[in-house]
Amino acid sequence: MLSMSSVSSDHIYKILRDTFGFDSFRENQEEVVQALIQGRDVFTVMPTGGGKSLCYQLPASLMDGTCVVISPLISLMKDQVDHARHLGIPAACLNSSLSARERSGVLEDFTGGQLDLLYLAPERVALADFSSLLQRVKLCFIAVDEAHCISEWGHDFRPDYLQLTELRRLLPTVPLAAFTATATHRVQTDIIKRLNLHDPLVVRASFNRPNLHYAIFPRENILRQIHQVVREQDGEPGIVYRLSRADVDKTALYLQEHDIRALPYHAGLDGGVRQQNQEAFNRDEVQVIVATVAFGMGIDKSNVRFVIHGDLPKNMESYYQETGRAGRDGEKAYCVLFFQRGDMGRLGYFLNQIDNEEERRAGWKKLEQMVSYCERSVCRRHQILSYFGEEYPRDNCGGCDVCTRGVEEVEATTEAQMLMSAIYRTGQRFGATYIIDIVTGARTKKILELGHHRLKTYGVGSKKPKAFWRRLTDAMLQHGLLRATGDRYPLLQITPKGEDVLFGRQPFTYTRLIHPEQSQEAARKELSPNPELFTILRELRRLQAEAEDVPPYVIFSDRSLREMATFLPATDREMLTIHGVGRIKLERYGQRFLSAIRSWLERHPEVEKPATSVSPLPEKTKPVAGASVEESGRLAAEGMTLEEIATRRGLKPMTVAQHLETWLEQGGDVDMDRLLSAEKQARLKVEFETHGLAYLKPVVESLEGLVSFDEARIMRGYLRRQQ
Repeated sequence: MLSMSSVSSDHIYKILRDTFGFDSFRENQEEVVQALIQGRDVFTVMPTGGGKSLCYQLPASLMDGTCVVISPLISLMKDQVDHARHLGIPAACLNSSLSARERSGVLEDFTGGQLDLLYLAPERVALADFSSLLQRVKLCFIAVDEAHCISEWGHDFRPDYLQLTELRRLLPTVPLAAFTATATHRVQTDIIKRLNLHDPLVVRASFNRPNLHYAIFPRENILRQIHQVVREQDGEPGIVYRLSRADVDKTALYLQEHDIRALPYHAGLDGGVRQQNQEAFNRDEVQVIVATVAFGMGIDKSNVRFVIHGDLPKNMESYYQETGRAGRDGEKAYCVLFFQRGDMGRLGYFLNQIDNEEERRAGWKKLEQMVSYCERSVCRRHQILSYFGEEYPRDNCGGCDVCTRGVEEVEATTEAQMLMSAIYRTGQRFGATYIIDIVTGARTKKILELGHHRLKTYGVGSKKPKAFWRRLTDAMLQHGLLRATGDRYPLLQITPKGEDVLFGRQPFTYTRLIHPEQSQEAARKELSPNPELFTILRELRRLQAEAEDVPPYVIFSDRSLREMATFLPATDREMLTIHGVGRIKLERYGQRFLSAIRSWLERHPEVEKPATSVSPLPEKTKPVAGASVEESGRLAAEGMTLEEIATRRGLKPMTVAQHLETWLEQGGDVDMDRLLSAEKQARLKVEFETHGLAYLKPVVESLEGLVSFDEARIMRGYLRRQQ
């Protein structure tokens, strides 16, 4: 061993190369290593996969004495000891998994100065005999891993960690180093105070994991959805997190029945079985490990290519830490979360069992922040980094569903009215599942017994799937049209804001991610793009990106181009079925790419469009000129105004405006001057050219009260027909 003063930078780099196999440090690592070698206290926040373990393993291998590493995860201790030994670093652990003889051997090596690293659980430090032993053995420093566990403001507070507050009193001259992957600034301050760190080097590495792609999907048929994601990974290893032990077992069994090599991992399993399952996963003998998020996992596996959350995590810290188990090797990995707002009541039920009021309120706040992350159509990476006090410098990260797919605005006033009408007519005494059953016309025993099949709203939404109504309910809760009362089984109630929509005083629009239906996904994976056309489209994208000074993926993702080169869209309608092509991108770039495809097809007349070239648009985007639309269009063509048509037909003006938009878009003829003044038409045309045709809200707001949503809607239909 070398004394601290004799460790040169050259020697540190030699150990880095020879022992750890790296030519250079990752960001922040060298700074931490140098501070520890100099005997300084350290506080380090470094994301999972950022190389925290090297920060204490390397100096421990150089310095006199043993580095004691305190960790809460027995399973992770074993992996880290095995890894250290593999590198030639003398290491051992002391925990309940060892036999008495094994513990005796470790203690003998420890007291004899034979170990560079000794891993301990926090509760062992509090044992009188062991704390006395620590005072007699030569230590180089103590590393507290998962240090957020000592803070009551942290996401995973553990009372056992409070015993570590005695370390400074017991070992006043031994440097202390605290490491964590997840700590807000408030938690950081609390950790430094509780461990009584003296003038520590504070390192907050970036929380950004650029190789991770974040995506959130509405949860519908969760077992089938999880299986689909796993199947798309082509045998790559991954982790699936579920909320309960029963869900873990059910998910693992479902995957096994569908020929996926999967094993469960939770606290209800025998310790030996749990360890065997983890080792099988680490050795790539199984593809998937399914685990409870509450129990956590000590996984030190670098090539995890995906992490799936089948349920809502209880807070952002847990979510960040669990997704951080993916892509620790720096290669691209995927983090998929299946979200349903009902999980908020499920988790909230357990939060309400907490006696400490302050702790309960803090838990609810964190849960609400997690729900907001799922529901907001804002860059996922930006939200994650912002939560931890870090600012992301770009508007588009290119590595989350929001940035790669884009969002679209959905007008859902009529559907929202259907849902609220069912809530109102049933006395606002039922939950979302029951209300959706009424709207979709389900003939359940409960509906029949209560006579709700005779309601006017029964079955009015039967043409749309339940998944649509579930997503709409979540959107209405998010936007404050509804509130959910009660804990575990919340009831839906209409808010004053919801009453404005219900009674036609306000329209309801919301944004959602643009993504193809799952049934289209499988079909598209079976086809391959024409490589020549794909190259042409990529070059067109590159030129467009250079002209706008943006990264190419901002124009269209590779996946969008592959689908164009596979399905050969020829019209705007067909282009809209391509992944990542919404109204805005269609308006900005659609014609250029459609023209390139047409030109290529003219040069290759032998190429035929595939039989399954373009799946039909989801029902919500299909314009349907039914009898009611035609009647409103006919009256408008005769010269009647919007208000006159509404009065004649006994409809709300908003409904008539929707009819006329569809009528105009499909080529119907009306006297626009009777519907809108020349000034309004001119001003609307300018604003739609500026903002595009996808959204009404920015157009109406920019005109500061000159036009209504109904008038803007009619003008949009007219402009779409012209296009």
